[in-house]
Amino acid sequence: MKPFVLAIDGPAGAGKSTTARGVAQRLGLLHVDSGSMYRAVAWAANRKGVSLDDEKALLELLETRKIVPGPEGVCVDGASVEGQIRTAEAGEAASRVALHPGLRRKLVALQRSLARPPGLVMEGRDIGTVVFPDATLKLFVSATAEARAERRYQELRARGEHADPQAILAQIRERDRRDTERAASPLVRAPDAVLLDTTAIAPEEQVSLATHWATLAMKPVSRPGLVYAFGAGFTRLFARSLLDFHLEGLDRIPRRGPLIVACNHISFWDPPLVGAHLPREMHFVAKAELFHNPLFGALIRAYNSIPIQRGAQARAGLRGAEDVLSSGGAILIFPEGTRNKSGELKPPRAGVGRLAAATRTPVVPACISGSNQIRRSMLRQVPIRITFGSPVMPPGSGNPEREEVRAFARAIMDRIAGLLAEQEKTTWK
Repeated sequence: MKPFVLAIDGPAGAGKSTTARGVAQRLGLLHVDSGSMYRAVAWAANRKGVSLDDEKALLELLETRKIVPGPEGVCVDGASVEGQIRTAEAGEAASRVALHPGLRRKLVALQRSLARPPGLVMEGRDIGTVVFPDATLKLFVSATAEARAERRYQELRARGEHADPQAILAQIRERDRRDTERAASPLVRAPDAVLLDTTAIAPEEQVSLATHWATLAMKPVSRPGLVYAFGAGFTRLFARSLLDFHLEGLDRIPRRGPLIVACNHISFWDPPLVGAHLPREMHFVAKAELFHNPLFGALIRAYNSIPIQRGAQARAGLRGAEDVLSSGGAILIFPEGTRNKSGELKPPRAGVGRLAAATRTPVVPACISGSNQIRRSMLRQVPIRITFGSPVMPPGSGNPEREEVRAFARAIMDRIAGLLAEQEKTTWK
C-alpha cells in the first residue's frame, strides 16, 4: 500500500508553507518544503563561490553535499540552514537554481524517496505535476498578487525591515513569470488539484479546510457493492460499444477525498452515463418519487441513490448526501433540480451551494449533451459528450449567507455553461 502523499503547489506568498506545516502538525505527517532544498543548494553554491547559472558546477557541488529536509527544516551536511535561507535574496537565488533541468531531476529523485508511512505533506511548485503526479490528494494554494505582496510587506515591517510595497509587488509578478515560463517543471496547477484560494480567508481557516480534505482522503476506500459494480460496468460497455460516445476531463477528477460533481440534466440517462465513467464510486441524489415503487426503489438504492424531497423538505433530504461527503465519498448532483429535455440550462437551485458549504466539499462542474437523443446516438447520428471541469473551492465554511450560497450555485452553473460552449467549438471524431 502506497503511503499517503498530500501535494501542495502554488505561487510564492500564497500560504503554501502555512497550510502544509499546519496539516502535517495536525495529522502527524512529515512536512517537506521542496523549495527549501533549492534554497539550500543556492546557499551552498554562494558559500563555495559557484555560479548559480552554471548547472554542471551546481551538480558537482550537490554530489559533495548532503541535503536533508526534516521536521525542523532543511539541513546541509548535518547543520540546519533555516536561518540563512529564509530571506528574499535566498528566494530569488533558489528561483535561478530551479531553472536547471538536470539539477531538478536530482532533487526530484531525493524528494520522491521521502514518501514513507505514515505519510508526507510536500509543498512546492511542481509537486502534483512532476514529483508526485499520483499523489493521494493535490491542492493548489493561490491568492492574488496584490494580496501576496501585502502579506510580504507586513511581514517585513514586523521584522523592522524597510519595505517598498510597489517593489514587492513587482518582484512577486516577476517571480510568477519566471516560475510559470521556465522550461523545466513550470508552475502549473495539476488538472485534479483542488484550488485553495487564500486571498480572503484567514490562515487558520485555510489550514482547517486543507486538514479536513486530507483527513477524509486518508480514509481507506471500500469496494463498490455488486449492484453498483455490475451496473457501472454494463453502462460503460453499452456507451462505448453502441453509442457515439466521447469523454473529456477525467484527469480533473480528484481520486480521494469528498467531492461533488455538478452536471446539467437533459435525460434519465444522465446519472448512469456520467456516474459510471467517473474514476471513483459515486452516489446519486434522486427525487423521492422514484423510490415509491418498492422493486425499483430497492434497485436504485443498491446503486447508491439517495432520495430527496422537493420543495421545503429538500434541505432535510440532503442529509443523506452530507453523510456520504462527511465520510470522504463522492456525490453526483444536478443543480437544476429536474430534467430539461430541450437541452437549455435552467437556473440552479441553491442545494449544490448549501451542500458544498455544509460539508466543505469542492465541486467539479460537468456537462453532458446528446443523451436526450439516445436512439440517434446509437445510429451514430448524434454524439453524446461528457466534459468535466476543474475542482472549485466551496463557499465559506460554517453557515455562509444565503446569497453567498445562491451565488455559488450560479457560478457553478456558469461553469457548466462554459463547458457546453467549449463542447460546441470542438470537432469530435
